[in-house]
This record gives sequence, C-alpha cells and structure tokens, in this order.
Amino acid sequence: MFSNARGWHHYASMAKKNFREHLQADEVHYKKYLYVLRPLLAARWIRTQPGVPPMRFADLAQKTLDAVRDAALIDEINALLEVKMRAGEAATSPRWSGIHAFIAAELAANAAEPVTPLPQAEESGLDAFLCETVLRFDAAASASHEGGRA
Repeated sequence: MFSNARGWHHYASMAKKNFREHLQADEVHYKKYLYVLRPLLAARWIRTQPGVPPMRFADLAQKTLDAVRDAALIDEINALLEVKMRAGEAATSPRWSGIHAFIAAELAANAAEPVTPLPQAEESGLDAFLCETVLRFDAAASASHEGGRA
C-alpha cells in the first residue's frame, strides 16, 4: 500500500527541513545538497505519476528532470556528484546557484500546491493476506517445534 499524499508530504517536509537546516550558509557541505535534492525529486515524482519513487538517485533524477528543459541543472548536479565523490565528507563549497535556485522553486511549488490524495485500494485484502501469512507461519513454526520433540 502506498499513499501518494503521505509519501509526498514526507518527502516535501524532509526537503524543507533539510534546506532550512543545512543550506542557508554561504558555504555548504556537498552532501547536504543531496539531502534536499533527493526528497524534492521524490516529491516531484509523486506529484506527476503514481507509485513509489525510485530509490537510486540517478534513476530518480533521470525520470523526473527533463533532459532538454533542465539541461543546465542536470549538468550542475552531475558536477556536484563528481566533486562530492572526490572530496571528503566534511568538504564544503560556496552555494551552487543553479541547484539552489531549483530547490527554492521546488519548495515554493510544494508550498503552493500540495498533492491531491489518490483513491486508496481497499485495505481488507491486505489485512486478510497479513492474517493468513501470520497464521501459516505460526502453524509451520509450531509444527517444526513439535516435530523436534520425541
């Protein structure tokens, strides 16, 4: 079961919090940009298509950013990833202007237009599956314990 509204709210809130806490200084840690970019792209995914966003950052970016319209942003993200891989965990740099502008625009879009919840599937089928699985596991565990006694 996946709730698009709950998933979107989770990612949008995470991005907003990480932006507020980690990207306000003139010098920022490379890694902290990823702490904001990934949830923002996941929120965008949820806004534009059904289902759970991809876990891999590269897949998520490829499927949510437009290669033509967002070409400069993609280039800047790729440069950030390359520098981050070579730098130490504590490495910092001045703000990345294109990435920073994208983040500000996405946060504003999220604030202006929260995602509309999609209809949820009936949970009774999932509940029945869970009960059946637990009972089957319990029966199998009981049988194996009894079989070991002689």
